[in-house]
Amino acid sequence: MIWTQKLWIFTVFLAVLSDVGAFNVSIRQEQYEELTGSSVTLHCNFDWKNDTPDLAIISWSAVGTQPGDQEVLILTHYYPLKVTDIKPQYEDRVALDLDVLKGTANLRLSSLTVADDKIYECRFWIRNIEEKRQAVTTRLVVNEPVSKPICAIQGTVRQGENINLTCYSKEGSPPPSYAWEKWEKTMGSRRQFMDPTATQDGGVLSLYNISRETAGLYTCTSENKVRASVCKVNLTVPPNSPQPAFLGALTGAVAGAVAGAVAGAATSVAFAADRVILGLVDRDGGQTPDKAP
Repeated sequence: MIWTQKLWIFTVFLAVLSDVGAFNVSIRQEQYEELTGSSVTLHCNFDWKNDTPDLAIISWSAVGTQPGDQEVLILTHYYPLKVTDIKPQYEDRVALDLDVLKGTANLRLSSLTVADDKIYECRFWIRNIEEKRQAVTTRLVVNEPVSKPICAIQGTVRQGENINLTCYSKEGSPPPSYAWEKWEKTMGSRRQFMDPTATQDGGVLSLYNISRETAGLYTCTSENKVRASVCKVNLTVPPNSPQPAFLGALTGAVAGAVAGAVAGAATSVAFAADRVILGLVDRDGGQTPDKAP
C-alpha cells in the first residue's frame, strides 16, 4: 500500500515537472458567422505558464474550404521585437490585437467579402530552452444577401411551343434557392407552379406545349438565409391566326385564273403547230391559200 502511494506521488511529480515551461493555445469559439461588409474579431488565447520565451513568432493564415485550396499567410508578429508584417492584400483591412499579459493574439478583419469565407489558423512558435509549436483553427462563414433576380423568357411564345422562364441572382452566399409561383386570376392568390406541363430545375421553369391557359403573371423568389428577392414575368400567349375565308377564295380564284391562262396559251401553241404541220401543200411545194368562206 505504501509503495503504491509513493508511485502515485512520483507520477504526479513527473507530470508537474513536464508542464514547467509549457504553453497552451486555444480559441474562444469554433465558428463565426458574419455578413459581407461587416467586421469580426477572431479570438486566439495563449498561456506561457509565467515563462516568457526569448523569442515568439505569432502568425495568422487562412485556407479555403474546398479540396486543393492553398493556404494564404495573412500576418506575422515577432515578439519581443513588436514587429508585425501584414501581407499587401490584407493591408488596411486587418490588425493584430496582441496583449501578452492577458494572453490574447486576436485577428481583426474588416470590410468582409465572400472571399473571406475560410478556415483561419492561429499559430505560435516559441523558443526558450527548446522550440515549441502550437496551432488552433476557427471557421469564418461570410453570408451575402441575394441580389435582385433577373427574369427572362427563352424560346418562341406561340401556342404548341416549349419555352423556359429563367430566374437568376448574380450574388448570394450561401447560394440561393429559387421557387416559381403563378397568379391564379380566378382565385386571386398565388400558388406554387408545378403541374404535368411544367418542370423546375434551379431557377428555370420549363413550360411545354403552351396554350392560352398558360398565360399569366409568374413570380420567381430567389432566397437564401439572409434575404429573399422577387422578379416577375407577365406571359402572354397570342392566339393562332386562322386564314380568312375570303382570302382562301381569292387565292383559289387567282390560282384558277393562272391555270386557265397557262392552259389557253398551251392550246394556242398547239393549234399553230397543227396549222404548220397539217396545212395543205401543193405539188409545187407552196402552201395552198385558205379558201374564202
